[in-house]
Amino acid sequence: MVQLEKYSCILKGILAIIVIIGVSLLYLPVATLSMQLHTPITLATPLDLQIPLFPPAIIIYWYIFYTFIFFGYLYFAFIKIEFRNTVVIATVLASMVAYIIYLILPVIGPERIVTGTDFFSEQIRLLYNTDTHVNCFPSLHGSYSLLTAYSLWKAKKEYGYIAWPTAIAVQVSTLLVRQHWIADQIAAAVITLIIAYLVFDKIKYTRVESSTSEPRLWKIILAIIVAAIFMVLYIFTFTLV
Repeated sequence: MVQLEKYSCILKGILAIIVIIGVSLLYLPVATLSMQLHTPITLATPLDLQIPLFPPAIIIYWYIFYTFIFFGYLYFAFIKIEFRNTVVIATVLASMVAYIIYLILPVIGPERIVTGTDFFSEQIRLLYNTDTHVNCFPSLHGSYSLLTAYSLWKAKKEYGYIAWPTAIAVQVSTLLVRQHWIADQIAAAVITLIIAYLVFDKIKYTRVESSTSEPRLWKIILAIIVAAIFMVLYIFTFTLV
C-alpha cells in the first residue's frame, strides 16, 4: 500500500508538470492569432525610452529565471505536495488571463537593436531571433516569477528572502534586455498577486495531504540540480530553431 501511494504521488506530480507544460505550449499559437486579429500597439512611456539595453541581464532573464521556475515546479510537484494543486491552478489561471489579454490587446515590445559581439550580446541576439515580439502585456516572465516567489513564500516564510528578490530581479531584467515595457510588469504583478492570493488563501480545498515534517535538504538540492539541467537543455533548444 505504501509503495502504491508513493507511485501515485509521483504520477500526480508528473501530471502536474504536464498540465503546466501544456498550458505554456499555447504561448506561440496565441501570439500568431493575436497578430492576425489586431494590429499590435506599444505601451512605451518616456521612462521606458530611457532604459538602455544591458546585455548581461540575459543571465537573469534566461538562466536564473528558468532555473527558478523549474525548481518551483519540481518542488511543489514532488516535495511540498501540499501546494501542488494550488500551484497548478494558479499557473493555469495566470496563463489564461494573460492569453485572453494578448488576444484582445496585443502589445509589441521595445525596438530590438543589439550591436555588440560579446557573449551576452550574442545571447540577446539569440533571444530576439527565437522569441515572439508580442505577448508582452502582461509579462509572463513577471507572472511566473512572482507566482513562484509567492508559492515558495507560502510554503516557508524564510524562502521569501531569496524568492521575492529573485522575482523582482527577473522583472527588472525584462526591461534591461528590452523585451517588455514597465506597464507589462505592473500588469503582471497586479494580476498574478490577486490570483495567487485568491487561490492560495481563499480556495484552500485545493490543498492535498502532506507530511508536516520539513523537506529533506538533499531533496531540495536535487531539485535545484535537476532544474538547472532542465534550464540548460531548454535554452539549448533555442539554438536549434
